[in-house]
Amino acid sequence: MRHHRLLSLIGILAVLLTGCTTSEPIAQGAAQAVTATWPAAAPQPTHAPTDEPPTVTPEPAPTSAPEPTAVPAPRVGIQAGHWKLENLPDEMQQFRTWSGSYVRGYDEWEINLPIAQAVQQQLEAAGVQVDLLPTVIPIGYTADAFVSIHADGVSGAQAGVRHGWKIATPYRASPASEALAAAVQDSYERVTELPPDPRGASVDMRAYYAFASYRYWHSIAPTTPAVIIETGFMTYPTDWNLLYKRPEVVAQGIAEGVLAYLHARDPNDTAARQPVNLPMLKPKAANTPLYQYGNLNSPVARRLAAGQLLVPLATREGWYLVLTRGPWDIGWVRTVDVDITDVPQVPLTSRPDE
Repeated sequence: MRHHRLLSLIGILAVLLTGCTTSEPIAQGAAQAVTATWPAAAPQPTHAPTDEPPTVTPEPAPTSAPEPTAVPAPRVGIQAGHWKLENLPDEMQQFRTWSGSYVRGYDEWEINLPIAQAVQQQLEAAGVQVDLLPTVIPIGYTADAFVSIHADGVSGAQAGVRHGWKIATPYRASPASEALAAAVQDSYERVTELPPDPRGASVDMRAYYAFASYRYWHSIAPTTPAVIIETGFMTYPTDWNLLYKRPEVVAQGIAEGVLAYLHARDPNDTAARQPVNLPMLKPKAANTPLYQYGNLNSPVARRLAAGQLLVPLATREGWYLVLTRGPWDIGWVRTVDVDITDVPQVPLTSRPDE
């Protein structure tokens, strides 16, 4: 008995001295589970412990690339002058027979339309949205630019003399309209090699009905940058050959200018699209002359009543171009014949029936 107890004590001592090593699978599984569940003990700090919590630097939040903002393509209205004029509304019925020039069996719209279509194709190829517009303009039409395309014509001896092109902005033109005109003027002369008409733009061009939102519902919004271009004279041989035989070149002269303007503009600059403000006027005395042109040798269109309100459209040294209300008329008055009033300016969107 004492011998067996001795052997048991010796066995226990041997196990302790060998570190309790075992090859049992269960013991191995238990060791692995512990290792997987708990992290290794942290090293002891070498400085005195404090009661303040440790400073933790957060992991930076993952960042993702911002979603690209889609920039809408600019929208441009290209009008083929006199095209489908028979569809004009009643407010413009007086223009239904206004077919423009007629040369060599062609009405003007038949020259204007192929040029306008070629401009449309060239702008669309550059990624621009284009509305090809007939004579009738959608009410209050709004776009990033508007170009009305026309061709000139004269009769008699002048047919062999007058030629060239010209461009005009609306009255009270916004800075954006002026910039559009300058860009098209530069490209048109360079591409077509046509000279400008020395007589320049006429009163009728700047008072074009599509610009006259103060008179007609079917017109562009005053904040739409706009120009009207007379591309050349159908009655002059050199001009005719270009307009009729090479409309794509004429179109290139226009399209390059429109694209140059669109690339240079700031689409967020709403102030640049605002028409110029001019104060309301009234004649100082009864029978003040309203001249057809801005010079004293011009015929007098009519006589104005004292105090009659006049809507100014443009000004130059010594003269105002004004719009009269009741009856409606456009003409020139001398600055010395009128007073500036404190009446609020009549907006360009004010029409006779308002």
